[in-house]
Parts: sequence; structure tokens; C-alpha cells
Amino acid sequence: MTMKTKLYHHLQSTTTKNPQWNTLLREAANKSLFTKALSLYLHMLRSGAFPNAFTFPFAIKSCAALSLPITGKQLHCHVVKSGCLLEPFVQTSLISMYGKCSLIDNARQVFDENPQSRKLTVCYNSLLSGYALKSRVKDVVVLFCEMRGLGVEINGVTMLGLVQPCGIPGNLGLGMCVHGFCVKFGLDMDSSVGNCLLTMYVKSGEIDCGRKLFNEMPRKGLITWNAMINGYAQNGLANNVLELYKEMESKGVCPDPLTLVGVLSSCAHLGALSVGKEVERKMEGCGFSSNPFLNNALINMYARCGNLEKARDIFDGMPVKSVVSWTAIIGGYGMHGQGEVAVQLFDEMIRGGIRPDGTAFVSVLSACSHAGLTNKGVDYFGVMERKYGLRPSAEHYSCMVDLLGRAGRLNEARELIESMQARADGALWGALLGACKIHRNVDLIAGTRQVEVLGIAAKKKSAWPSTDEM
Repeated sequence: MTMKTKLYHHLQSTTTKNPQWNTLLREAANKSLFTKALSLYLHMLRSGAFPNAFTFPFAIKSCAALSLPITGKQLHCHVVKSGCLLEPFVQTSLISMYGKCSLIDNARQVFDENPQSRKLTVCYNSLLSGYALKSRVKDVVVLFCEMRGLGVEINGVTMLGLVQPCGIPGNLGLGMCVHGFCVKFGLDMDSSVGNCLLTMYVKSGEIDCGRKLFNEMPRKGLITWNAMINGYAQNGLANNVLELYKEMESKGVCPDPLTLVGVLSSCAHLGALSVGKEVERKMEGCGFSSNPFLNNALINMYARCGNLEKARDIFDGMPVKSVVSWTAIIGGYGMHGQGEVAVQLFDEMIRGGIRPDGTAFVSVLSACSHAGLTNKGVDYFGVMERKYGLRPSAEHYSCMVDLLGRAGRLNEARELIESMQARADGALWGALLGACKIHRNVDLIAGTRQVEVLGIAAKKKSAWPSTDEM
């Protein structure tokens, strides 16, 4: 009889007199009806039935899914009172719940209080996942080394916890070591581990490594295709996205909304209107037409491809419009020189109670710049931080320098750059220098060179107009 079978029979022997409660709890939790599961647990207590080691994992899982740490702590008390704390399934659920509720120190305490934890892979895996969620890379590595030192079995779930924080910038070296470990022990054949490694590479910008791994994976599910397609999209490789999407279709793999969002983004980038239309037909055929993320991507695609009428039709037909929807249509009108319409839409969004984010302000500032609405743009820039608490980024400053530069307000543009808390990059000074060239302001550009340009001109000499060119 295996250890797992013995454990099952032991738990069965402690079943309550009302096993139907456990069945109902399990069904609710497995169907992601977590609120219902907790309600059932309360009804169970009120009925006089007593929870056992089969009851708690489903109730605790529901607390974790709903991020209810206080309720989770109350359940922890019930566990202690019922004498179920040493049951591996219960203990693992508690560690996982505390980790998902960002109470990682509580998770560690539960782990440390039971000596059996250091013999069980499931307990280590739960704690590893908790550390990974908090991006505590050092703790993840130390815990993994402890597992290895004690001879605790390593499995695919262990590696998922170890790979996850390796996608954080600066941790690629560690991730490659983990990949090597997976290959050595044959864990890279686990599709979940392979997908996680693939995501790590594309997030780190190592597209070639990601594609090599993708090609070597014996079984490619939809998650695998999505990881590679969206990896290409996020790294600006739009042509690769469309090529891979065609390959995916030829293999008979059906896309989901996540796939199509990445494809539409690439269509927008390339101006591939015909492919975008094919994707729209695919949406209709698959029943994805009401998906708000796809509709936002469609608006952006049609707008960037110059079909503002179609983009507006989709926008107007959306029953609920998020700030992303508004930003897409505002940006579309702005990039095609219809700044007045873009501004009207932005103001309408504000009146409708939609709070603008940084991307929305980039779109409207760019629209103002291209339409010559200088004062309107200055007003928007002013309310960003004052009214909405949004600190302007380099992209916002770049829009403003372009806005003021086009209007010939060069001194204001220079003062704006010099008022930045962070050091302005070459792109900002380049925008100002370009405006100086257009308006033939030799004195201002000469002064700018003395202050900033000398430090970066060596790398970008060709970008700076000479005095003779002025």
C-alpha cells in the first residue's frame, strides 16, 4: 500500500457524520464557486456537523482564491481546535493560503511548526510558490537548496515555483541555471515547466532562446503557442507574430482571445489590414465578438490602419467602455490629424466618470501636438499630477516638448526639460533640437549643447544638427 493510499484511508477513518457537506464543499470549490463554498462551511457549522481533514482544504482554498486573510486565520484556528493541523493536505492548504494572501511570514511559521513539513514535497512547493509570488528570489533559492540537501523529492511543481521569479529583470542567469537543472533531471518534458521557461525567456527579451525552446518542445498546447506569439508581440517582432500565427493555424490549433489580441496588435503595428479582417471573422466564428479585450484591440488595429469609421463603429457598439477603449479611439483620431475630435472624446470620457491613466494622457497630448492645440495640451499636462496624481513620465515630457516645439515656444520647452526631476534622455533633447532647427533658433541650441548635449553627442553625433545647418 502506497503512502498516499495509507493517508487516504487514515483521513477516511476520521470522516464526519455528515460526509455530504464535504462533497458539497469540494464541488463548489472545484467549480470556482468560492463564496458558495464558504457559505456551505458556515451552514455546516450551524447544523452541528464537525469539520475534518477533508473539509478544511476546500474552505481554505476558497479563502485564498478570494484573498480573505482574516477568514483564513479564523479557519486556521478551527484547524487547530479540531486537531487537524498535522494533516499534510490541511497544512499545505494553510501555507498556500497565507502565501496567496501576501502573509508569507505566516506561511513560513506554519511550515516551521510541523517537523513533518521538511519531509513533504507538497509543503515545500506551497512555500516556494508563496516566496515566488512575493518575488523573494533569495528565499526561493535557499528553500530549494534545503530541499536538495535533505533529499526531498523535486517535481514539476517545484520547478514552477523556482522558474517564476526568474522572469524578473536581472534574474535571467539564475533562470538559465534552473533550465539546466530541469534538463538534467528530465523535468523540462513537463509541459507546464516548459511553458514557464518559455515565458521567462521572452519576458527577459531572449527571444532566440525562447524560440529554440519552443521548437524543441515535443508537445505544444495552446498555452505554448500563446507564450511564443505574445512574446514576439511584446518585443515588437510583428512579422514573426503573423508567421507563427499562420503556422499555428496550419497545425489545427484553435486560437483563444489571448492569441488574437497578440495578432491584432501586430496587425496594427504593420498596417496589415487584411489579416486584421481575417482575425475579426475568426472572432465571430469562435464566439469572441463580445470580448472587450479583443474589441479594444480591433479599435486600435482599424484606427492605426486608417479606417477610423470602422474603429468608431466598434467603439460605439461596446456596451461598456474602459479607459483602454477610450485611449484606443482617442489615439486613432490623434494620429490621423483629427485632434479636435480626439480632445472632444477625451473630455467626454472624463465627464462619463472614466479616470484617465498615463497612456490616455500620452494619446491626448500627442493628438494636441499634431493638431496644433498647444494651450489645450498644456492644460492637460497641468492636471495630470494636480488632479489625477499621475507623475509625468519621459513619454509625457516628450509629447510636451514636441507640442511646444511645433508652436515655436522653444524656451518653454527647454525650461520644461530642465524642470524634470529625472535626467532627460537624448530623445527629449533631440526633440528640442529638431524644433530649434525648424525655427532657426541658433542661440538656444548652442546653449543646450553646453548644458546637456556634450555628454551624449559622442554616441549620437549624426542626430544633432550643426550650427551651419541652422
